[in-house]
Amino acid sequence: MKALMEAVDSGYNGDAWIGLYDDRDSWQWSLVDSGFYSEGETEFRNWDSGQPANYYSREHCVLMKINGQWHDETCDKLLLPSICYDGDAAQRYILITERKTWREAQSYCREQHTDLASVRNQAENQEIWNLAGQVVWIGLFRESWKWSDQSNSSYRRWNPEQPDNAGGNQNCVVMRISESGRWRDRICNIMFPFFCYDDNMILVRENKSWDEALSFCRQHYGDLVSVPTEQVQRWVNRRAQSASTAHVWMGLRFSCAMKFWLWLDGEITWYQNWAPGNDTGECGHRGAVESGAGQQWVSLPKIEELNFICSKCVALDLLCGRRDQVSIVLSAEAQGFIPALILTDQDQIIWKES
Repeated sequence: MKALMEAVDSGYNGDAWIGLYDDRDSWQWSLVDSGFYSEGETEFRNWDSGQPANYYSREHCVLMKINGQWHDETCDKLLLPSICYDGDAAQRYILITERKTWREAQSYCREQHTDLASVRNQAENQEIWNLAGQVVWIGLFRESWKWSDQSNSSYRRWNPEQPDNAGGNQNCVVMRISESGRWRDRICNIMFPFFCYDDNMILVRENKSWDEALSFCRQHYGDLVSVPTEQVQRWVNRRAQSASTAHVWMGLRFSCAMKFWLWLDGEITWYQNWAPGNDTGECGHRGAVESGAGQQWVSLPKIEELNFICSKCVALDLLCGRRDQVSIVLSAEAQGFIPALILTDQDQIIWKES
């Protein structure tokens, strides 16, 4: 937030769009096991007339009324009985009469049974209705507010009494500069200034070997891209979708000396997104990401010619200008010497005096 506020011209005190929006159709079941649902069963709904209403943009959990139809409701205020599902019991559905919030009910069902009840079809809706005999929580909910880059940050900085969904169509979010950067929901088609975010990645749609791509990135930008987190993976995926080759080079290389994968900045691949059978490593192989399908990582011979993604070298990157001098000191000393891996193209191990 501080960086956003500092980016604003000192003469502007109005609103500016940020990347948060209200996805009102993002309903999902608490039980996420894909094998539990046949085709179309996750989409079954039994809404009452006028539902879901989403009053004040705060109704993100679902209850079953005494007539068997569904209403959306706030998740953390109303205390209700609930219906748990137990996949290991003879009786699949269990009525929990103790009153809880939706989130408390979800936690209880997961601890004592399997999860809050999913309703896959009309027959199951009838079965749960017959068991309940009263208003109960079921397992449908939504993570309504989403970031446009698909990140999962839960950080919020709403103004008091926001979001309020005034008029029923305020599905986008502004940051109000005059109110210390706090947020309000607004109608999406109003024109405001806006903030953009630069992920410092460039897709180069030229076909080059891995070594050629590395040289190109270092000459023109900074380096081949590293992917240390799932968030960075999402950014890489968006770039890779526009590639003209089935795979796109990243800055991932297999160390023949140490027998594991490393990023060019020296980091081990703590976060991994390998396609099945591709993580074993082979001398002369480098890492690429699929431009389509599941956009997973694959191991390919470095002589293959592909598009590639460069990362810009920015001022705060301490490795700018000395990528070929990155060293990793291995753990053990041996007779007064420290073995250190020098990440050159030859992947040499050099012994240095301690």
